Amino acid sequence: MAFTFVQLQTFRLLAREGNFTRTAEALHLTQPAVTQQVRALQEHFGVQLVDLVGRRAVLTDAGRFLAERAEALLGSADALDREMREFADARAGELRLGATVTIGAYALPALVARFMAAHPAIRLQVEVGNTVAMADAVKAGRVSLALVEGPLADAELEITPYADDELVLVVPPWHEFAKRARPIEARDLRGARFVAREPGSGTRAQVERALAEAGVAPEIALTLPSGDGIIRAVELGIGVAILSRLVCDEPLRAGRIVRVPMRDLAFPRTFRTVRLRRRTPSPGSLAFAELLAPARNAGGAGAA
Repeated sequence: MAFTFVQLQTFRLLAREGNFTRTAEALHLTQPAVTQQVRALQEHFGVQLVDLVGRRAVLTDAGRFLAERAEALLGSADALDREMREFADARAGELRLGATVTIGAYALPALVARFMAAHPAIRLQVEVGNTVAMADAVKAGRVSLALVEGPLADAELEITPYADDELVLVVPPWHEFAKRARPIEARDLRGARFVAREPGSGTRAQVERALAEAGVAPEIALTLPSGDGIIRAVELGIGVAILSRLVCDEPLRAGRIVRVPMRDLAFPRTFRTVRLRRRTPSPGSLAFAELLAPARNAGGAGAA
């Protein structure tokens, strides 16, 4: 029969106290119970561990060797217990997050700062890509939780809305659309040149779907992987763009671009969290998802 951690813990304390009675009192056991646990260890290892000298328990050479090893082993076990409790309380460990490009650049930094302030011992790793890439990362186990902007439908994934967003049409200040007194219509976009995100992007998928429903086949003049790059291309007159208002807020305030209202076309959308349905979420990912509750309740991406 193998020895137990309880027996080692009892022997470790006996080695420290050098007295069966004090050991029993400290462990809230009877002295015979302590004696029985030490005897069980001696029988298991086949060596004498303790000699009684008067009322003192004196360790033999084998006893001293076992006491040293027990200290190291139980110290590691104590550390493991502490670390697992910290992990369970979301106070330690590692959290691997994923985010789509827009969320990663404009909404995630504030969330990460709040999370790190509340959980400073948790190490964060962030992977950024488009919606399709983030779904693949979750399914491959590279990230525990991903924040995406594009629509997803996958039975393997648990997909939960957490904030609302809106895509807006932007043009350079001198563009003809910027000079109109009234909102434009979808048909006015026929023949317009667009600067767009890459295929697989949630933003591009939603724009193309909405324009197709309105009978518009956009002419893509330039494809870029980031909102900032697209804004710059719009400024330079390469084309118009439809982007998240999170991306456009600052350049709109600076007058670098102009938002063009549309009478018959809108682009509302929802930010979502994605995790693997069959995997138990870590306490860290649950704690991070909890940060999104205010945004979910407020119903806006700005709260993120």
